Amino acid sequence: MQKIDFIYSTPKGYSSILPLFQLMKNNGWDVELSKVHKHSFRNRKLMKGISNLIIIAYDQPLYRLQNSGWKGQYIYIEHGLSPMKYYTYKYNFFHKSAILFYPGEVFKRKMEAINPDFKNGLLGGYPKIDDLLKVEINKLEMCEKLGLDSKKPIILFAPSWGGKRNKDAGIHNVKYLQHLENLIIVPHSADYRLAKKYGAIVPTDGNINQFLHLADIIISDVSSVLAEASILKKQVIQMILPNYPGCFPEVDKRKGDSWISDERLEQEMKTDRKLRPFKIPYVDEDWDFGNSSKPQEIDLAIENAVKNINQISDKQNYWTEQSCYKYDGKTSQRMMKMIEHFIKTDEKKQIEE
Repeated sequence: MQKIDFIYSTPKGYSSILPLFQLMKNNGWDVELSKVHKHSFRNRKLMKGISNLIIIAYDQPLYRLQNSGWKGQYIYIEHGLSPMKYYTYKYNFFHKSAILFYPGEVFKRKMEAINPDFKNGLLGGYPKIDDLLKVEINKLEMCEKLGLDSKKPIILFAPSWGGKRNKDAGIHNVKYLQHLENLIIVPHSADYRLAKKYGAIVPTDGNINQFLHLADIIISDVSSVLAEASILKKQVIQMILPNYPGCFPEVDKRKGDSWISDERLEQEMKTDRKLRPFKIPYVDEDWDFGNSSKPQEIDLAIENAVKNINQISDKQNYWTEQSCYKYDGKTSQRMMKMIEHFIKTDEKKQIEE
């Protein structure tokens, strides 16, 4: 079987592709997992043995390889379950993927709205969910270590990225939560540098899974963790903020690399985000899990969540299913089969089991 290189440049990218890499390696595939660096001279060793087929979860690893002289095919796995970012499927590289795995049905609809002629997309899910479902924790031990009361609801604040460039985004909103008991904070990997300032936890492996199992209530904004926590039947609260980095109406600083017309982008800008804060780009749907709040009014949302611990609403269940395809612990297995079929036949085939 052809060699495949799994390439990452960030902790989030690493954790997104790791489960699939481990499964393929355990099944006898010729695979390597490598970090690609920003400066080409640091990639010399990697470039000597890299194959012409890679798997990535971000665009930066691809660009870094290409800047180092690499040419080949790539398979793209999305690095989360949130369809809220305007850049998802906006750029040309998405549309040049040999295979693009959709995390869930809503991502497929998003691509169809952007590029109805795209033929390389397959429903794949999110490999990281396989690991999420396998995690076992010792709650009492973790609570003791973190100074939490195991008999009271545990609240996890796990926002999306953006803290480095927006003082009202991401981890900075912990200022509205500091009065809460039993609170733990885990920032997005892009904001790890801000962790110490807010007493946040930086997972040693860049993986939030154990904390999703520990918490009873998860507070976030437009992060993938809303869907990930919902898979575990946890209560989630969405923060309604004036804006979210990487989401409309933010203006994209990247120029000349858009698959989407200026007219289409202008149309998206006209959406009243005060009325529809969770409007998904390019499709007329709202990623609303049913319990949202402005950060200043978060206590009411928490009261509602406490009343419903261990059960989720129809709306929350709907968006869980739409965001993540078949979260049954077999995501990587199905992806591996689809990749194998592609290598053997050069055909993209949807495999259900």
